This record gives sequence, C-alpha cells and structure tokens, in this order.
Amino acid sequence: MPRSADHTARRAEIADAVLALVARAGTEGVSLRSVAAEAGVSMGRVQHYFTGKDELLLHALARSHQRMETRIETRATATGGTDRDVLATILDELLGEHPETRDAIRIHAAFATREVDERARAILTDGDDEILALAVSVVRAAGSPDPDTDGYALMMLTSGLSHDVVLHGAPLDRARRTLRAALDRLAPVS
Repeated sequence: MPRSADHTARRAEIADAVLALVARAGTEGVSLRSVAAEAGVSMGRVQHYFTGKDELLLHALARSHQRMETRIETRATATGGTDRDVLATILDELLGEHPETRDAIRIHAAFATREVDERARAILTDGDDEILALAVSVVRAAGSPDPDTDGYALMMLTSGLSHDVVLHGAPLDRARRTLRAALDRLAPVS
C-alpha cells in the first residue's frame, strides 16, 4: 500500500476509535491516551497523526459527516422523489437516529461552547448552505410568503430537535412527528 494510503488508513482507524469513544463516553471520554488504547496503537502513533484532542474530534467529525452524506445520498436516491422528499430525508437523518449522526451531534455540541478556528468552523458548518438553499427552494415552491425565514426555521427546528433527542433523550418519534408537521405546514405534499 502506498505511504499516503497507509497514512489515510491510519488516520481513519484512529478516527473510528474516537467515534467509538464518543458513542460510549461522550466527548469527555476522548483523550490521546484513551484513543490510543481504543485503536490498539501507541500514544506516540496517535500523536504522530494528531496534535491533540480538538484535532482528533474534528477529524472524527469530518469522517462522520462524510458517512452521513453517503447515507443521505443513498436514502434520497432510494426515495427517488421530489426536492421536498429529498429535504425530508436530509432533515430526518439530522435528527440523530443513526449512531454516527448522534456522535456527530455530540461533537458539534462539544465545540459549540468554545471558540473555534476557521478550519473547525468549516467542518462544523459543512453542507449547511446547501441544505438551507434546498429548504428555501422547497418552501418557496410551496408558496411561502417568506421562504428565507421559513427555510431557515425548518433547519433550526431540526437542529433543536436533534439536540433534544441526542443530548437530552427526547423520543425520536416525537421529534419526527414535530418535524413532519412543520414541513407539512410549510410545504404540503401536493
């Protein structure tokens, strides 16, 4: 295997260890030492690839985002529907039913309370503009008098519901019903 592929594979293995720790113990369970133990490598190996906890978390977050995008694309393709159907699929994924999406939400929350650099901000907001544009387009097509506000409201509702589900243990079914009701009001199925 070429060196760059080996480097990429090692970083991916370490990121998977971070995600496993986040799933079990939250972001507080992530340290260079705990990640090394989870990945079955030396702490020096972890430090070779990552400078600290923030970099570990951000790399794991980027990895979970990529996987989430793949899940969304797969689900949206299977739906084969309208832009509204695609939006509903995306927003449903963001509620946090899938374990990796829950981990991504936990990592997002860990970064929400502190200053982040531009690289971190780019990872944390990756895809948001595209989702917002789709939400605005869907509610505009449904006749919203204020599509920018209504599209943004759908995104923020989803964000709040996902945090309620993942961080506070609210029932996923209730969050889904709430989101579906809001989407049905703003963009009724024709």
